[in-house]
Amino acid sequence: MLWDDMHKNDMVWPTVAEVHEYRKEVYATVVDAIENHPSFDDKYGEGVVVNQDHPMWALFMGFEHERIHLETSSVLFRETPLHLVQTPANWPPIHPSAARQNRPSRPVVGVDYPPNRMIPVKGNDIDLGKPADFPSYGWDNEYGERNVNVPDFLASENMITNGEFWNFVADGGYRNKEYWCEDGWDWRKHRNMKWPFFWEQSGPQGSHEYNLRTIFQVVPMQWDWPVDVNYYEAQAFCRWKVSEQHRFELLSSLNHQ
Repeated sequence: MLWDDMHKNDMVWPTVAEVHEYRKEVYATVVDAIENHPSFDDKYGEGVVVNQDHPMWALFMGFEHERIHLETSSVLFRETPLHLVQTPANWPPIHPSAARQNRPSRPVVGVDYPPNRMIPVKGNDIDLGKPADFPSYGWDNEYGERNVNVPDFLASENMITNGEFWNFVADGGYRNKEYWCEDGWDWRKHRNMKWPFFWEQSGPQGSHEYNLRTIFQVVPMQWDWPVDVNYYEAQAFCRWKVSEQHRFELLSSLNHQ
């Protein structure tokens, strides 16, 4: 589903009460399977190995799928107006650094956020993929085997911080089409984005003063925290940051390996 897929608004969704009832039924079914399915009977005390040939392998797909939705839901909660969400009773406290007050409106490198030097990484041959008998769940594109040569490259010492990204915003990065791919520019216009979604303007127009929205509260902008942006925004930042010495681009999965 693409960001501009408007057909999703034509769907007929169940009521909240219906969703709650369905969740209860699914939960009861899964618990019953875990507690009573004969394939989990460890009558010899040797442990039960759940692999791709086991009838309950699908349970592990469900566990992994739920983790994906938990991550997605956290973003949706964060995009929801603050007055429509509440912090769950057992939610862990936010990081103590969020309590820092009197954060400057114009961050200074080395003071409000750390310098981010480029570190040389030696290239190497890497093996991708995992065997079918790997002892954890995997999606279909994780299996198989492939050897790839990754050439030398440079990587930033730290993740990109709010302070670094502020320079891109203040320099008009969201107004300059040359930094954006075509689809990214269309997305920016569609959402009328002028800065990252989770930044909240806290000063006069054009002052580039911001607070930061977390999942359940708004805190003073923490310039040394990693910035939360999507692929289009990160790509545009890299194009803006190009210098005579370096061409910046997002790390690939091969670089991470």
